[in-house]
Amino acid sequence: MEDFEPVTIKMAKEQNLSLNPSKISGCCGRLMCCLGYEYENYNCYLKGLPKEGDKIKTKDGKGKVISVNALKQKVSVELEDGKIIELDYNKKQ
Repeated sequence: MEDFEPVTIKMAKEQNLSLNPSKISGCCGRLMCCLGYEYENYNCYLKGLPKEGDKIKTKDGKGKVISVNALKQKVSVELEDGKIIELDYNKKQ
């Protein structure tokens, strides 16, 4: 590797990874280099998805986003009546 970019805990947090040091550290004892490479792609996958905590309208009613899976392009929403639904953003909403 000729160009080494710093890797931060923020990258792991934003990718919803466990912050357990043994799971995000490489054999060198530092944060895994791959977090930096994956971070840019992960942010691309997040584009167009609502954020956790956002209030959105669905065909089933209004609700609050409770989880976001960027790689699968899916969002879980808790509707006002307490029902939880999953929206697939691979398809047009």
